[in-house]
Order: sequence, then structure tokens, then C-alpha cells
Amino acid sequence: MPAAKIEIEPITVTLTGPLHVGAGYARGLIDRAVVRDGRGHVYIPGSSLKGKAREACERLARRYGLTVCEPPYPTGMCGTQGGPCIVCRIFGTPGGRQDETFELYWDNAYLTPQWVQAGTGLGLTHARTQVSMSQRRGVGREGLLFTDEFAAKGLTFQTRISGHLNLTAVLDEPERYYELILLLGGLRLVETLGGSTSRGAGQCDIKLPPDVVVTSSQYGTETISVDVTVDRVSLLDLYVEERAEGGV
Repeated sequence: MPAAKIEIEPITVTLTGPLHVGAGYARGLIDRAVVRDGRGHVYIPGSSLKGKAREACERLARRYGLTVCEPPYPTGMCGTQGGPCIVCRIFGTPGGRQDETFELYWDNAYLTPQWVQAGTGLGLTHARTQVSMSQRRGVGREGLLFTDEFAAKGLTFQTRISGHLNLTAVLDEPERYYELILLLGGLRLVETLGGSTSRGAGQCDIKLPPDVVVTSSQYGTETISVDVTVDRVSLLDLYVEERAEGGV
């Protein structure tokens, strides 16, 4: 099937715990500040959601017996020879995609208007001083206190995923596509974002829109139910069979 246009919006991310997505620098008494946009508001980079979604899709694909490559090291991922695995068909590969006719864009997730109006970005974060732990000894390391900044629990953000993706119809029928089943199923499995998850941070709830709009030259514009698509996750079993028969 030729590359189809995909629109998944709005995607709402609600923090059910404090979130730390580091900016890579210190600010004042804070050793590791969170990322902020040009207006000073905290946000979630699209790359952060994309990375977590990819991990979830890899787990889901393996659960149904699909062969996927081994990120994050490029030497363990799909290369220039042969076709990409189903996860790389969605997310791409190091050094460029296998098929330049498609590209999905993961927008940054910005605060919803009600939270922007509630106050400045500084009022929506808090600092937490912690101690670096020795995993071998299970105790704190002497003299290694540090302070992280966190986005506050309860904040909501919105984002979107759009672009073009090569879709493979299940048994050549419309409205059922292996890549879309895996992508939406993986997104539903994402429960944490950012860093410090081992310290109880990063918990989130991701709410997908009711429908996804898919437009292709073969089937025209289709409005596909997200719930129905995710409920079809067991169809991923057929991907293995069709690939073995040369249909995928």
C-alpha cells in the first residue's frame, strides 16, 4: 500500500506523578532543571514520548512473536540491507529511514490552556533534593546530594502525531492495518515518561482521541476507531504468517 497520511490528535498526557525531563543544565540552586519552551512553560519533548512509545511497541511486538531489532545501539538495529522490522517501519532507523516516502512527526506536548492561564511555568514545578545511591551497597553515597526540578503532578499536556506511514492492510482489507494496530497499542501501554522513574517519578496517563484519520490513494479517507483498532491487537499473529508467506 502506498504511503498513507496519518493524523492522531489530540493526544492528552496527564501527569499522575511528578515529571523530570532534563534540560541538561543547572539553574540557581537546582542542579538539573526541566525543559521549558520560549515562554518559560514546562513541556514534554516529542522525542521523549516517541522513545517510550517505541519501547512499548517493541514489547508488544515480541509478545505476539514478531521479530524486531535491538535498539538503542545502531549495530543491533535494522541496517541498509533487507527490509526493516515492523517497529522500524513505524519509527525509522539510525542514519535515516528505510523508506524515505514516509515520516511520522511527533510534536512536543505543551501545557493545555487552562494550565497556562493558571500561572507561570515557575509555579508549576517544584524541586526535590536527593542523594545518589550506590546500587552495589544499597546505601547513599557520601557528599553526593543533588537537586532535581520536576513538573507538578496533575498537569495536562496535549500533542499530536501526523505525517505519512506505509501501512499494511490485514488480509488486504481496509480499516485494519498492522502498523496502526501496533502503534496505537503501544501508545496505550506507555505509563511513564522522563527520568527518575526508579525514584517514583514520571507516571502518566495517555488519552488517545476516539478516532484516527487515515488517507490513502487506495482506500481514500478513513476514520478509524482507536478502541476497535487496539482491540484487534491479536491480529498481529497474522503478521508473522503473512510475512512467512511473502505477503508482508
